[in-house]
Amino acid sequence: MTAASRSALKSLLRGVAWLLFAVAGLTFWVGGTAISAFTKADRILAEMLGIAIALASLVLGLVAKNTADDLDEGEDSSVR
Repeated sequence: MTAASRSALKSLLRGVAWLLFAVAGLTFWVGGTAISAFTKADRILAEMLGIAIALASLVLGLVAKNTADDLDEGEDSSVR
């Protein structure tokens, strides 16, 4: 992988990670209310679904962030 493509991929993954963190935060705060209002589902079920979506977004964001950080480490070790 060239340095330019590695840098672009690293920037893309970091951007995706921050986007997923924002989605997780918004889903945690208003997800249950929105799901309950739009689907006419039970409020407790909607809150649990909102928390589950927030956790899934958080995990995917952490995976993207750690992958971008691993690209940094791979770049340092290939310079030797």
